[in-house]
Order: sequence, then structure tokens, then C-alpha cells
Amino acid sequence: MYTHHKFDHAFEPGTPTRVSYLVCAVPRSGSSLLCELLCLTGVAGAPTEFFDAEQRRGFERVWGSDGLDDYVRHLLRTKTSPNGVFGAKAHHPQLAETFGDRDLAAVFPDLHVVYLTRRDHLRQAISYARAIQSGRWASTHRGRGRERFRRRQIDDLLARIDREERAWERWFERHRLQPLRLDYESIVTDPAAAVAAVLELVGVLDGTPDPAAATLARQADRRTERWVRRYRRRHLDGPVTPEGVVGG
Repeated sequence: MYTHHKFDHAFEPGTPTRVSYLVCAVPRSGSSLLCELLCLTGVAGAPTEFFDAEQRRGFERVWGSDGLDDYVRHLLRTKTSPNGVFGAKAHHPQLAETFGDRDLAAVFPDLHVVYLTRRDHLRQAISYARAIQSGRWASTHRGRGRERFRRRQIDDLLARIDREERAWERWFERHRLQPLRLDYESIVTDPAAAVAAVLELVGVLDGTPDPAAATLARQADRRTERWVRRYRRRHLDGPVTPEGVVGG
């Protein structure tokens, strides 16, 4: 089963990291599914949010690491797969808080970047709102709160998604990075192709993605669609495309 923190997932230490990749994610863009599938190949490391503050503190307690550089050394030592591949996932605020303007190419060997977005911003914001309210960030999580349609919250999350996308684009430009661009819709439609694209990016030719082995499932349901219709009917000023809100 996929575990978001991967405390219990470690490779045999000692393999030098020859190539690394960073999954740059916007919330509710399919990043957990993609990272689970990459982990399941056995040849793409064990990517997760190693730079989330809470998760980092948990790993530091396990490893007794002292400071960021020591923490990164432990990551590379225990999360590099036997073929020398290390992977991590981050949302922009996590990366900015952890590394600032530091050049990550000097931190992670032969760094490659994957960027995940979602074409339909309205469904993304609704998924985000439901996760915040219920605490159910993945299909394997138990819900703990009632979900209520809140227009202002959806508006705020649409704006937050836009800010994070803009922040990533500035980060790519500042560090002169050309990411592999994937989106939620493509991952859901053809997860094997998405995994294969990442493996090709890092030069892995022997990985076999197996979408059937994933424990995470799509969370959108009838409630999502009701909220989409309600938002569009009562609160949308402009036209709507099949992908979602224009300008979202």
C-alpha cells in the first residue's frame, strides 16, 4: 500500500546516486498517484514530500540528522534505488522554505525536473476544498469532517493554484530549467505513459509501470460534479470551456 511519508520504505544503503529528479507539483494535480507508480517500478527511487516540514522532522527523528545538508545525505543514502536513481516531490512553498534560492543542481546529482499541473482549475479547486474540509487527501485516507460547498473557499483556492503555477514558472526561469510537463488529465487517462515519460527523462530503460498495482484511486465523484454545476450556475461570470473556468 502507498504510504505518503514512506518512513517504512528504504533501499539498501550504499548505492551512489547517479541521477535525480524532482516532481514539482501543484496541489490536487495527480502527483501522489504518479509518485506511487514511480515507486512501484523499483527503479525510480521512492519520491514523496521529503521537504514538507512535518515529514522532514519525522525523518530527522528517525535518522538523527543534524541540519539540512546532513538530512539530504540521509535521503540520498536511503532513498536511492539500486540503479542509482533518487526522486522527490515538492510543492513550491516547501521548496522555497527549505532551500531558498539555492541551486538544487548542486545538491542533487544530475537533476531533472517534472512539472505537474491540472488543466481544469475548477475541479482542482473543488478537490482541494474537499480535501481540506474532510482531511481525506488520498483515497486511502478516512474522512474526518463534513464537506460543505463554500464559494469563497473555492475562489480562494483558484487564486492559490494560479499563484503557485506562476511561482513555479518563475522558479524554472530563474534556474534555467526546462521541465518535463505533465498534467492530471493525462496521468488519469494513461498513467503508464506518464510513468514511462519520467523514466525516459532520467535514462531508465528497464522500468515497467504497472497502474493496476496502485492503491490510490481517483476521488472525484457525484458530489464533485454537483459542486462544479453549482459554482458555474451561480458564481461564474465568464464563459466555460470543457477544461474548466476560462482564465482559471
